[in-house]
Amino acid sequence: MKKINFKKFLLLFCILACVFGLTACTETISSDSAKESKKEQKLAAVSTELENWSVDMIKYFDVTSDDDVKANAENAISIDEINHDLYIVNPEGMNVATVEFCNSWVKSRSDLGRLKSIDSVELKISDETSTLGTVTVKTEYEKRNCTYEIVFDDDYNLSSAAINPVYTTGEKMEKAVLNTVIGMGTVFIVLIFISFIISLLKYVNNIGAKKEEKPAGGVENAISQIVTAEEESDETDDLELVAVITAAIAASEGTSSDGLVVRSIKRRF
Repeated sequence: MKKINFKKFLLLFCILACVFGLTACTETISSDSAKESKKEQKLAAVSTELENWSVDMIKYFDVTSDDDVKANAENAISIDEINHDLYIVNPEGMNVATVEFCNSWVKSRSDLGRLKSIDSVELKISDETSTLGTVTVKTEYEKRNCTYEIVFDDDYNLSSAAINPVYTTGEKMEKAVLNTVIGMGTVFIVLIFISFIISLLKYVNNIGAKKEEKPAGGVENAISQIVTAEEESDETDDLELVAVITAAIAASEGTSSDGLVVRSIKRRF
């Protein structure tokens, strides 16, 4: 009886394990594979519209002047209004990413020249949850080849766009050397400026020293003035004393003081 119960318990445990295993597999399929499959179906339905918009934007940039590209971007004039066609991209109108795309093109035009051909257009599903897919367009211009990477979100708005000109090894080395020279030149200029500031500090110290010397000079002047005043006062007192003594001698002798001359005065007390 015990053996039968143990077998039943083991059978029930195996059944439950299988049920939980199937449940886990079902959740994995619904959360990952189903979502990816849904995104692929959505992307396949609009792939032509996304590719057409990307190609038309590249052609629009090529035939439009920089000033007009800037003006249209500032006034939010989309390619729908320019080509008089309906696009699925940016259903709510031109967004910030599209304006940045226009600004990037204006900066890159001088490196590319005129458009010669569009070699390939490829649409791939995005690995990021916030974006739908990426259109990669390879082009050939007068000066060099260029690859565009245009990313769209789930609402068919332009999420970001990158313009990647293909530079030769020599051009890359030239840019690297130029960046190095500019960086080192900036550092040297800053060091020279700092050295100049440090050289001016000695004048600041001299100014401080002069300010400290001024009070001492003032005290010495005051002392010299006091000493001079005392000496002048002593000379005045001596002259008065000589006059009094001369008058006293003349009175005691009954003579005039004109002939009397006092040579020196010695104090006895």
